[in-house]
Parts: sequence; structure tokens; C-alpha cells
Amino acid sequence: MAPPAPPSTPTPDPEDLADAFFAVSHALKRNVNARVQHTGLSLARLRVLFQLAERPSIRIGELSQCVDVAPRTMTSTIEAMERDGLVTRRPDPNDGRATVVAITDAGRDSFAEGRRLHASVIADLFETLDGPQRRALAEALDRLHEAATDAVGATAAV
Repeated sequence: MAPPAPPSTPTPDPEDLADAFFAVSHALKRNVNARVQHTGLSLARLRVLFQLAERPSIRIGELSQCVDVAPRTMTSTIEAMERDGLVTRRPDPNDGRATVVAITDAGRDSFAEGRRLHASVIADLFETLDGPQRRALAEALDRLHEAATDAVGATAAV
């Protein structure tokens, strides 16, 4: 007589998985923000500095698209970052109605420290997974990203 089969775990509901995914994402953001707070940075500011570190200057409108926030939100963020000496603003030489933003040396220094702290948070979180779990997560995330990208493309075409 064969031993009884172990009880199977029911397949999680997609909404429960999405809730768990968002909860982990939110917790990760909170952890990054807590770790970098003493530097005057946040995850949002790190995302801005990342974009600025990659190019000499960029229009605020383009920057808001890159970071995926409303232009008004980006303007407020840039104003605060300028007060903190992380960025500079000036009229766009090609269009006086637009403003371009550039990172300062202090912004580069803050960005380097923020990236180091960000990497530390990421390492701490993902150390809880072993190699096979990380590979499985990477595969699942790739498939979800592809599906989400396809869904956005299909919605935009309608």
C-alpha cells in the first residue's frame, strides 16, 4: 500500500498574489526610504538622481516621464532638491519656456551614498532567498513583466 500523498497547497488566487506583491514592493520602498533618510534622500529622489547622473541635463517634463510621476510632482521634487543643493535648474537654451535640470557635485556624492545604501537594503532582503528561489522569482517576474507590457500595449492600441 502506497503512503498517502502529502496535502497539496491550493493555487493562490491572483488577487491575493497581487496584494502580496504590492505589499512586498511597498515594504521594500519603506525600507529604502528609512535607510537613506538620514542623507536627505528618498527612493523618489534616488530615481531622479539616477536619471540625472546618466545625462548632462534634461527637461523637467522628460524627467517626469522617465520617473513616471506627474509634471507638477516633479517640479516640486526638483525645487526641494535644488534647495538642498542636489540639482540646478536653468531655462532650456532651445526653448525659454522649458526648464532643464542638471545634477550638482553634491548631488553626485549623495547619489553615490544613496545607491550604496539602496544596494544594502536589496542585499538584506534578497539574502532571505536561496539560489533556486531567486531564479524562480526572476523567471516569474520576467513573465509578469512581459504580460503587463503586452497588456499596456493592447490597452494603448484600443
